[in-house]
Amino acid sequence: MQTGVLALLGLASLFVGWILMLVLPGIRYISWGMLLLGAILVLVAFIIDYRRVRGALASRRGRFSTGTTLMAAIFIGIILLVNAISYANFHRFDVTGLSQYTLTSQTKSALEGMETPVEALLFTIPGDITGDFLNNLLTEYRNFSDQLGIELIDPEQQPDLARQYGVTQYPAVVFQGKAGRRPVLPQDIISFTEQGDMKIEAEYAFTSAILEVTGSVQKKVYFLTGHGENSIFSTSADGYSTVREGLLDNLYQVESLDIRVTGDIPEDCTILVIPGPEIPLTSREVDVISQYLTDEGWAMILMNPNPPDEIRQLVSEWGLDIHDGIIIDERSYAEPNMDSPLVPPTRSYFAQFGMFRDTYFPGATALVPQEDTPESIITVPLIWTSPNSWLEEDSGGEYQFDEGVDLQGPLAIGVLVIGLSPEITEAGEEDITGTRLIVYGDSDFASNRRFQDGDNGNLFLNSVNILTVGKELITMDRKYIQTRRLIIGPEAESFITISSIGLLPLLVLVAGAYIWWRRR
Repeated sequence: MQTGVLALLGLASLFVGWILMLVLPGIRYISWGMLLLGAILVLVAFIIDYRRVRGALASRRGRFSTGTTLMAAIFIGIILLVNAISYANFHRFDVTGLSQYTLTSQTKSALEGMETPVEALLFTIPGDITGDFLNNLLTEYRNFSDQLGIELIDPEQQPDLARQYGVTQYPAVVFQGKAGRRPVLPQDIISFTEQGDMKIEAEYAFTSAILEVTGSVQKKVYFLTGHGENSIFSTSADGYSTVREGLLDNLYQVESLDIRVTGDIPEDCTILVIPGPEIPLTSREVDVISQYLTDEGWAMILMNPNPPDEIRQLVSEWGLDIHDGIIIDERSYAEPNMDSPLVPPTRSYFAQFGMFRDTYFPGATALVPQEDTPESIITVPLIWTSPNSWLEEDSGGEYQFDEGVDLQGPLAIGVLVIGLSPEITEAGEEDITGTRLIVYGDSDFASNRRFQDGDNGNLFLNSVNILTVGKELITMDRKYIQTRRLIIGPEAESFITISSIGLLPLLVLVAGAYIWWRRR
């Protein structure tokens, strides 16, 4: 009798702990305490009455039904304990083709770092497919942060509330936090392909809104414009729209910048990118950019062979010389073009951090460190060619190495320049502050045409990350939910309809007939 009471008390404690974990996740430690107490009580009862339990299980009656209070408590207790553990250690296995229920690593990091509560108000009409998707996505967000609250609002039933939040289109989500309010409207999450198919890209909009209303500052990347540079808004083969999308996915803000209009570089500029200018910069622009770098700014310069003199001047101030000509690598190139060097991971600084695919450069120039570079400037090669390469200064229609004229490889295509602050004499790799500049002798490797070639896209994104963070690499987790059509014929449609209605009952009937046949 005593063991039965212990078992019932243990079962009650397990049940209360399980309910508390579901209803009041904020007191999780108390919930776990109740669960632990219940497990101990049930275990003590089992140990005290072990012989009777073993006898019940070994008997003919025990094999079919234990029928004892203790065994029922153990069975139910195990179920409650397993459910509590699974609830506290959430994990979803996403087997969808587009990983539509998997958040990117950047979003998970942002959610895990939330320290203040955020409320998400989802305005959607019941049954709306897009609204259901947004609700599922918000639920996934909440699985990674207890600070996020979700409230579903039917704008047709509560029109006054919709007007209060300025919501006139549905579905829409309004995020509220300590730093203010941010609406995410349909135009922020829904777009259409050239074929007219709808795409839903809500994750970046949601994560950016959460960062904004919690007061987190997003890093902002400005792309210089006005000199024939690759445009971040152009979807052409030579455009940089894919670069922009990759940066947005990694939670950077991206904007274009025309210094001739603004007169200066904005104070919120984290990185200034100069993407392959074709015409000269004005003296005023050169002075502004030069001062920005001197003031410990961070920048990336991508140039093509024979760049404008103003770009050479900017780079020269930081210990790099640019020679005329184009790199030829007769042993490692993207066939059939010898002037398109192919760089394997063995000649990449990034290989030590997990980049194991080739990178391609369709026409690049070499970056040559100056011999008299001051000690306050550190240069680190990022990408370099094979010893069988050279800088062809005058091809004359044919590529041939000329001793004493052409520059012999290996040659640097990408270089990281670090300008140490004056007060720093010796700095470890983790303590470096001051100017950071990355220079690439090619701008086309990051174009829409080449971004997906090998590791070109990751090379650009990780170069940005090195400037802002350090050695920790990022990955491009681009993901959107696109409308997919299933086209079937009349026969397949009939089979799906009939099988969905009658297949399961038929299986049950067959199983019942089999059991009856065995027992008759």
